[in-house]
Amino acid sequence: MDRTRTTAWALTLAGLIPFLAGAGLIVFNPGEAARWVEPLAAYGAIILSFLAGTRWGKGLAERDPRPATLILSNLPPVAAWLTFLPGVPDGLQLAVLMAGLVAMLYWDVRGSTDWYARLRWVATSGAVLSLGCVWLLL
Repeated sequence: MDRTRTTAWALTLAGLIPFLAGAGLIVFNPGEAARWVEPLAAYGAIILSFLAGTRWGKGLAERDPRPATLILSNLPPVAAWLTFLPGVPDGLQLAVLMAGLVAMLYWDVRGSTDWYARLRWVATSGAVLSLGCVWLLL
């Protein structure tokens, strides 16, 4: 494996630590769930925005960028942000984040290389399973 792939895998696995740690704090100490749901959701929103930014960058790097790609790449961060408005239930917030992460996975693996598709599957599975465990406890 070349250095780029090794670095991407290392960063991806390290990026799962906040998801796993946040979910673990909530699952193993449900009495503290209210304290840890928002930081976990915030990290999920940051990651969703990061993934959307990669789509934006990839779209702009094309010879003839498609406006639809640029527009669609802006929807996940806006949707994630909307879930932080006052009154949005934690369960809905987590559901939107999980749906956004799965949508980005679908978008990212189409036409991608095998190694990148595997990387994205691992990353999204870890994130969605972490958020899903918390969602089930709420």
